[in-house]
Amino acid sequence: MITPDWGMTVYGPSRTDDDVSFSGTVDLPQSTGDTHELTPVVHSPAQESGNVYLLLASAYSQEDEPGVDEDMYEKFQDPCTEAKPFKDEAEDKSNKIHKTEMDLLSALQRIKDLEDSYLHEVSQRKEIEKTLARQRLEFDEIRRQRCTLADELQDSNKHNLMLEQLITQIKSAVKEHVEEITDHFVKQACEESKKRQKIEMDLLTTLQRVKEVESLLRNEKEHREYMEEKVARQRTEIEETKRQRDKLYYDLQSLKEQKFRLEQLDMSEETNRRRKAEKDLLSYLQKIKDLEHQQIHQVKEQETMKETVARQKEEIQATKRKLHEIHGKHMTEINSVVKAHEEKLANSKQLLQELQAKYDKLLNERDTAVTEAKELRHKNKQRALAAAETPNMEFSFVELKKATKGFDEEFKISEDGFASIYKGFIRNTNVAIKLFHPRSLKGQATFYKEVAVLSRVRHPNLVTLLGACPDDFALVYEFLPNGSLEDWLSCKKNKPPMTWKVRTRIIGEICSALAFIHSHKPYPIVHGDLSMGNILLDANFVSKLGDLGICHNPDITTSSLQHHPTKNLKGALPYMDQGEFKPARELMQWSDVNSFGIIILRLLTGRPKHRIGEIVEEAMEKGNLHSIIDASAGDWPFVQANQMAHIGLRCINLSWGRQPDLTGEVWEEIEQLMKAACLTTGRSQFASSSSGNASPPSYFICPIFQEVMSDPQMAADGFTYEAEAIRGWLEGADTSPMTNLRLAHRKLTPNKALRSAILEWRQKQHGG
Repeated sequence: MITPDWGMTVYGPSRTDDDVSFSGTVDLPQSTGDTHELTPVVHSPAQESGNVYLLLASAYSQEDEPGVDEDMYEKFQDPCTEAKPFKDEAEDKSNKIHKTEMDLLSALQRIKDLEDSYLHEVSQRKEIEKTLARQRLEFDEIRRQRCTLADELQDSNKHNLMLEQLITQIKSAVKEHVEEITDHFVKQACEESKKRQKIEMDLLTTLQRVKEVESLLRNEKEHREYMEEKVARQRTEIEETKRQRDKLYYDLQSLKEQKFRLEQLDMSEETNRRRKAEKDLLSYLQKIKDLEHQQIHQVKEQETMKETVARQKEEIQATKRKLHEIHGKHMTEINSVVKAHEEKLANSKQLLQELQAKYDKLLNERDTAVTEAKELRHKNKQRALAAAETPNMEFSFVELKKATKGFDEEFKISEDGFASIYKGFIRNTNVAIKLFHPRSLKGQATFYKEVAVLSRVRHPNLVTLLGACPDDFALVYEFLPNGSLEDWLSCKKNKPPMTWKVRTRIIGEICSALAFIHSHKPYPIVHGDLSMGNILLDANFVSKLGDLGICHNPDITTSSLQHHPTKNLKGALPYMDQGEFKPARELMQWSDVNSFGIIILRLLTGRPKHRIGEIVEEAMEKGNLHSIIDASAGDWPFVQANQMAHIGLRCINLSWGRQPDLTGEVWEEIEQLMKAACLTTGRSQFASSSSGNASPPSYFICPIFQEVMSDPQMAADGFTYEAEAIRGWLEGADTSPMTNLRLAHRKLTPNKALRSAILEWRQKQHGG
């Protein structure tokens, strides 16, 4: 930066090639007396006259002074005139320089401001970088927290499940506690009420005694007042007697005097009068003595009465004191008991408040997971619905042919006029293939409709439809290796006879399956061809209904069924229009119930179905039911056999519309018979237990999973299921898996006896 040298001194003009300027100090001659000297004049930039000051004032001031040389003045005047333009030019240059310097100063100031602004921006940038670094750290921390929260959310979901269980336990505990507290207080209240009633009775008895004593005192007081009045009257009489005695004494004295006077007059007459007077006197004296004795006796009686009254008063006071003591004691006991109950009640209220607070807290924590649980359940339900709506597997005719080796006669199980059944092995599974004759079907549309309906029916006691071959009208079912119930009842191929407990269980399973299909929504399903040949047994001897619902007679109508109720029912179509074929459906339901009654009576007696109802009814009328019961079933309890016979006869009632409802009264009675049969014992299913069959008993098998149960739980329908299976079922439904009826509640009861039997069976299997 260029700065001017304000202190530079110049003696004379200074000229450059560009301009002429005077800088510093210009010395002009000044007259001081006769000599002339050059006096330096210092130029200051603060002066407005510029850089050059000529001392003209000195020259002008000396014009009037004497001794000034005019020629010298003129010589100096010319240079001043010539120097004036240079002066103006110098002033302009000076102004320009000053302006330039001011511009430089302002530029320097702006540069300094820019430097400050730059430094400020640098500092701000550093702060921003620090902030960004902190934000990165915070972002990393947030990311870690998010991961932690995700883990905590998973833990929370698990915790919520535990909380739900805990809430359920707390609810049950609170309910039990409240019931216990209520029972305790009710019991205490009853005891206190009894004590108070006893105290009140004692008080009433005591008050009655007090009233009696008070009435006695009033009577005694009245008697005493009466006696006092009587004594007063007697005293008055005594006084009167005394006065009479005194009067008589005075009369006697006068008589003596008269006697003495009359002795001389008339001795005899006087003697008589004297004797009479003496007699009167003696009688009066005797009366006086009697009165005195009476007065003394009355005084004694009065004293005795006073003593009695005083003694009774003392007894009353003692009774009152005793009564007050008893009352105070009872009141103290009552107050202490009431206080203790109040303390217990306060503690119970506090405990209830704590439990309620804990319950509210747990409920709030649970509510956070309810939405997710609902969403998951909704998704599971959607998946379940999607799975339910998914049609069964379709098999090609080539697969079926290969599975049966070209429908070889060796693989044929049975055949009738409608279809042939073959055993096959397809896709690593043993199956039963039912090949219908084309003439037995109404058409392909009906076939598809029935397959769609049958594919949605699932029950542990119904044969499962695995798939179909629509092109050749064939159905593929699960294979049940133990044959039909007819074979086991008739003991074909040396099959052991079934015990009465197994028969009772099979009757219950058939009733459960029929109740399930008859209560199917939106339209009921009927079997139409129920017989012991269509009841099959699986590897665990669980009974299942087969041949459910393919139309064997397409020409069935309502009128034909009404005219021939027992004709053409075999294989009749169970899926009819609700309006036109409703009577036909009801008639076929009647047929199912009728056939079920025949099966009950056949299992009870072991006889064929011909006239079975008449035989059983006749035996029951004669009281000989025990004579027709199948002896191979074992010792069938007569009460249960009699009740089972009644159920069978009611089911085969030939009056249409008067049969019992399988979903109601019949199922309840059979359920009680199943419970009474003690099916959870570890005894063999058949009378011959030495068959060497290592398969588990059927009641060890879960009806849903079809596996041996490890945690058996009894539901409200009376059946026992695997805990995991029944809980999964209850999450999406509130009906029984066995009867399809609505459950009274969703509580599960552990079947400890069955669990012990299963553990014992497993130990024996492991030991074997």
